[in-house]
Amino acid sequence: MVSSEKIDVNFDKLWRELKTQRDELRVQVHLAGADLKDEWEEVEDKYQYAQGQFDELRKRTGEATDDARDTLNVVFEEIGQAYSRVKHRLKKP
Repeated sequence: MVSSEKIDVNFDKLWRELKTQRDELRVQVHLAGADLKDEWEEVEDKYQYAQGQFDELRKRTGEATDDARDTLNVVFEEIGQAYSRVKHRLKKP
């Protein structure tokens, strides 16, 4: 079984990576077409939700349930996949 502390460190690392991707893509999306901007808005909604959940999880260090961590992990994964899609679409001519 993985310790709560190890999971929190992994979440911190994953959150920093997502935040970096978000910052890099935000500027590029601003210059992109409307359809990409629509997808970006959907991802931003998920990001804002995840940020609130992650902040709450960090406040309750040691108290968070496995369900909360599992849910947040899924949201992080969805955001990461969406960022990959956006990045891919930005590279298309």
